[in-house]
Parts: sequence; structure tokens; C-alpha cells
Amino acid sequence: MSIRPLVVCLLGFVLAACAGTRDGRVNPDAPDTVTGTGLQSQDIRTMAVDMAAKIKATGALAPSREGERASFFIYEMVNKSSDTIDKEIILLSLRTELFDAFGRQIKILDRSPSATDLTEAERRMKERGQVSGTNDLKVAGSDFVLKGTINSRDRQAGKLKSSYVLVTFELTDLVTQELVWTGKYDMKTESEKSVINR
Repeated sequence: MSIRPLVVCLLGFVLAACAGTRDGRVNPDAPDTVTGTGLQSQDIRTMAVDMAAKIKATGALAPSREGERASFFIYEMVNKSSDTIDKEIILLSLRTELFDAFGRQIKILDRSPSATDLTEAERRMKERGQVSGTNDLKVAGSDFVLKGTINSRDRQAGKLKSSYVLVTFELTDLVTQELVWTGKYDMKTESEKSVINR
């Protein structure tokens, strides 16, 4: 076979392969076409918006009579479900929605290890005179902590898999340990596909 027919043949294969691919943007609130069981993108977005609205509606984080802003931090999301999911995507989405809902009416604290490391590094540079500023202000204490849990109940019958997912959030007073608010988001899926959600 000469080179020319071989090149034409290979080009035909490449064009056929490209014609069958799908590549484009979709609405994040649209149902996932790559399904399976477990939380989907629209669940994460809906959950974050819903939880932020419910927390604000309780008034638990309202400023005190003296006008002092309430402070809180998001501690963790424990995944006890069978779904493999990046928990940070839920927490970051929720924190962003809370900030959008409250603005500067509350103090949202960053208690992540990276924030602590950066704070300590900044303090050391100020003490050595490498940067301007003082260390007179203390790191803000927190009035509340928000934490969440993902649970699921999964059933399998032949090729059909059913999954009930329950996501719960709890806002706890760090002085009294009173549970001042709790909210949930639940969903159920059925699938015959063998898909791993990430």
C-alpha cells in the first residue's frame, strides 16, 4: 500500500472518531447525563442555596443587641456514604452561599490548616520587622461551628442499584453546646449503570 492511500485512510479514522465526540458547556443546574447513584452537581448547588437560606431564616446568626456580629466556622463534612465525593466542593459551595446570604453581617472564620499556617507566618514576619503592622489583634474566637454528615442506604437487585442519600448539617453553640439549628437534604436514585461518581 502506498503512503497516500494510507494517509487518507488514517485521516478518515481520525475524522470519524472526532465526529462522535461531544464537547461543550452545560448548565450546572441541569440533571447530569452521566448518572449513576449518588449526589449530582445540581444536588450540591441546590443543597448549598437551601441550607444557607434556612440558616439565615432561623436568626441564630443575627447580631447581638449590642450589634456584635456572630462568628462561626465550618468544621468538617464526614462522608459515611458509599459515594466517592470530594467533600470540599460541598463545604466551599455552602460557605460561598452563606457569605452571599449574610455578607458582612456575620464573621465567617477560616480555620483551615493553611489559614493557620499563613497567620503564624505573618505574625513571625511582623515580630521580626520584615513587614509592617503589629500582632496586637488576636485571632477571632468563634461563637458557633457548622458541621455536616453524608449517609446513604444502598440496595442492589441484579443490575439495578438504588441509593438513598441523606446529608445533614448542624450548627452548634460553642459556649453552651446547644444545637441551634439542623437541616437536611435528601435524594434517591436508581441506576443500572456501573458509574463511579467523583
